[in-house]
Amino acid sequence: MPRENEHGPIKVAVIAGEVSGDLLGGDLIRALKDRVGSVSLVGVGGEALEEQGLVSLFDYSELSIMGISQVLARLPKLLLRIRQTAQAIVAAKPDVLVIIDSPDFTHRVAKLVRASLPDLPIVDYVCPSVWAWKPERALRMRPYVDHVLAVLPFEPEAMETLGGPPTTYVGHRLASDADVLAVRAAQWARGEARSEARSEA
Repeated sequence: MPRENEHGPIKVAVIAGEVSGDLLGGDLIRALKDRVGSVSLVGVGGEALEEQGLVSLFDYSELSIMGISQVLARLPKLLLRIRQTAQAIVAAKPDVLVIIDSPDFTHRVAKLVRASLPDLPIVDYVCPSVWAWKPERALRMRPYVDHVLAVLPFEPEAMETLGGPPTTYVGHRLASDADVLAVRAAQWARGEARSEARSEA
């Protein structure tokens, strides 16, 4: 049986900008409910998070952009969505903010929220591939990310080495492919994978 929170529902702000992040978010909130009981949500997400009670601030498909021409054409609206999302989260005064993947959007929101709510814990679920591309990003995350939940087992060591926020390996619903994990671990150990990560970013 879940343990009820004596102070009422835990209020979680959550931002997922794509289907994979939405699925991870849905799993996370479901697990949180199993532990603490009632959870209220504010933020951006899709069907999986909506099934857990989220009323998304807008259709998260707006964040799915492919190609530089689309980015330029939709930049004003994206910047507006970043501000709107940050303002809504600040107004809600949640107990924690969880950002899931989609760093171009979620990290910008997190920076704005941190500026207004400096004591709010901010958790990044899915470690950016700093071990493969632009490792300086790890250190730059420290001012606005308090903890990282990693989906690959070698990422906590990588983040520590690169000076990033404290990181805990939690696994991934799709990370049972031992071949993928072995390749990634070997790449980190050799300091490789930069060109491959560039193509995935």
